[in-house]
Amino acid sequence: VLNQDETPLLYSLVFGEGVVNDAASVVLFNAIKSFDITHINSRIALEFMGNFLYLFILSTMLGVLAGLLSAYIVKKLYFGRHSTDREVALMILMAYLSYMLAE
Repeated sequence: VLNQDETPLLYSLVFGEGVVNDAASVVLFNAIKSFDITHINSRIALEFMGNFLYLFILSTMLGVLAGLLSAYIVKKLYFGRHSTDREVALMILMAYLSYMLAE
């Protein structure tokens, strides 16, 4: 539907918006699943906001750190430079590492 070569900014905005929506929905779900929503009051609302911000900030920091570590490993380590297969395998393993750290 969208050609990345013709409209790269629009493609990036649409794809990025979808990724952000997915991440926000996961954080919201994890923040709200521990609360008893049958008795809602202002204290529970404040706890929910605090829990959401805590999860949001920590997951953002984890994603940034995993991305920086991945970039550093791909750039500086020698064993992945001359083989596309090794570089792709390394990126898959780094993505799996960030998933395991998040869980």
